[in-house]
Amino acid sequence: MQSITSSQPVSSPIEIKGTASLKNGQILFGKVNKVFLNQTAEVQIGHQKMVATLDIPLRTGEKYWFQVQHPIEGGVVLKALDSPSLNVSGLKGTAAQLIAHLGIKPEPSATRLSEYLLTNRLPITKETFQSALQWLKAADAAEVGLPVIKTMFIQQLPFVKAVFDALYTQSKSEPFHKLLSGFKQQLQDGGAVTKTASKLMGVLDSLHIAKQNQLQQNGLQKLVTIWLNSDSTPEMKSGAFSLLQKTGFVPKGMTESVFMESLINGAEVRYGFPKNSAIDKLHQGFQLLSEAKGGAFAKVEEIEIAINRILSSHDHEKEKLPIVIHSMQRKNISAEKLSPLAFHFLQNAFAEATAKKAIGGKTEVNDLIGYLNKDTEQVDESRGKVAELLFRSLNKLPEAQYARINEKLVLSHVLEEEFQTIDFTNGPSVAHQLKEMTKILGLQLEHALINLPGDDMADFPKDLETLKPLLLKLLNEQIPASIKEMAEQILNRITAQQILSQENGPIQNLLLTLPLNLGSIQTDLTLQWSGRKTKEGKIDPDYCRVLFYLELERLEETVIDMQVQNRIIKVTVINGHGAILEEAAGQYLDILRENLGKMDYRLSGVSFVNPVNEKERELKVNRLPFLEAGSYSGVDIRI
Repeated sequence: MQSITSSQPVSSPIEIKGTASLKNGQILFGKVNKVFLNQTAEVQIGHQKMVATLDIPLRTGEKYWFQVQHPIEGGVVLKALDSPSLNVSGLKGTAAQLIAHLGIKPEPSATRLSEYLLTNRLPITKETFQSALQWLKAADAAEVGLPVIKTMFIQQLPFVKAVFDALYTQSKSEPFHKLLSGFKQQLQDGGAVTKTASKLMGVLDSLHIAKQNQLQQNGLQKLVTIWLNSDSTPEMKSGAFSLLQKTGFVPKGMTESVFMESLINGAEVRYGFPKNSAIDKLHQGFQLLSEAKGGAFAKVEEIEIAINRILSSHDHEKEKLPIVIHSMQRKNISAEKLSPLAFHFLQNAFAEATAKKAIGGKTEVNDLIGYLNKDTEQVDESRGKVAELLFRSLNKLPEAQYARINEKLVLSHVLEEEFQTIDFTNGPSVAHQLKEMTKILGLQLEHALINLPGDDMADFPKDLETLKPLLLKLLNEQIPASIKEMAEQILNRITAQQILSQENGPIQNLLLTLPLNLGSIQTDLTLQWSGRKTKEGKIDPDYCRVLFYLELERLEETVIDMQVQNRIIKVTVINGHGAILEEAAGQYLDILRENLGKMDYRLSGVSFVNPVNEKERELKVNRLPFLEAGSYSGVDIRI
């Protein structure tokens, strides 16, 4: 916790008083301060002094290499190592001695690692040194890997490659949303066609991993969906149809009833459309209405009987159209009475298409669009115009204000579906959204496994349909190397969040990085929370520290540091545009103070600073300040 609350370096386990952190076989470099009877001495390792039993007499004031031998309660046995004949002046000489003691081949990577371990006073054994050296050689950026090694030592994490890989991927700080977007794009391009890949596409959709070109791909389909969906309100339906007119998909000035009539009139000459159940029924229905318009039926009720036969039929060949025996003289049915029946056919075709699985359903809706407008060039032009309308609305451009109220409702609805929107003014809504996204990422998979009651597997399949378990499953399938590499990176990012969200004595740490869409801009929301727990094991809301990291389009990287001490809150906003933010936020501070007061918190102040000093620069550069928080050793969090 000290690395969060102070710019001072954190003490390594070796410097903690007592010998609990010392392990058999560790190699230490220290100085003999005093020699006592019975071969005991005061030995100084870094800044820490300890009384140790020595295997041979040593001289006061001299520095030696020691190896820990079977530490005992209340003391430690140190074996003095023979110093090789090397120049020990400075760090490089000491590092060379260490490499020689370990029996490691002298090389630049080994020298760099030994110097780093010595500088940071980290525990050293031959096994851990060899493992760390191997991992760093395989990594593409040793300067990133070295702090990860330090984190593993200080937080006493399992010293295994899986943990290193997870923390290394996290520390590279590549935006999480870019990893997810790139992965989704690769899956879309057909690199993996397994069932698992299809499920992953659905999970990524639920995370709203969207690119701007998706408005171009999906915008027109969304308008047609709103227009034909029986659950849409009349206002939404009229707004969607009005927008379809504006984009040219429906000829401008053509009312809905006239458009239905044009579809009926053109039914007999339509051909070359995709063959599927929904389109077949729709085409037969329009043919039926065309015949009715020409006098094939005596009354509307007979048409409705024929319609029901089509909709319930499983054979859709033209020659098998229902034959109605009329008891009354045939007469022409007006278009005014036929238009609602035509719209009824359209709604049924849409309902059948969207009832399909996700990918197939989208395909059939696109087939339906092709049936409604055979001019493929016009359809492509309409797609572009829909995207343009959505972008105007999204970016609140001046020309967007001329849209009608019902059209604005439709555009807002489409944008909410395409781009994730969180109401940050509503605390419960934000909390719910964050919890849902942690479930989708699969961060709770292991928790679900541990807490599975007996043989009750009823809800567990839901946990297996989340991102992490699906990635694990995909990696066991035959997939292209590029997809495998990206899947491993995403899996490591998720695992790192789990590793770093750990209990540490009475202190609870939490790290959460989520993809976030702010309008058309994609970014990451990173939340770090650290605080003590109550005696009941619950989070203590009176004492904690919360850090938010957010990359914004114009304000760029922004860090919000919130400290809570005895329910008194101090907020620091770190941003390169601190003065501008302070002026803009002034009108909201009283509201913030009032609302915090309603929750029994007191705001002591909000400060806006530029990242000019070392501590603030570290908060901006180092996205994981509690990476270097050591294991809990009896000292409470310091704010």
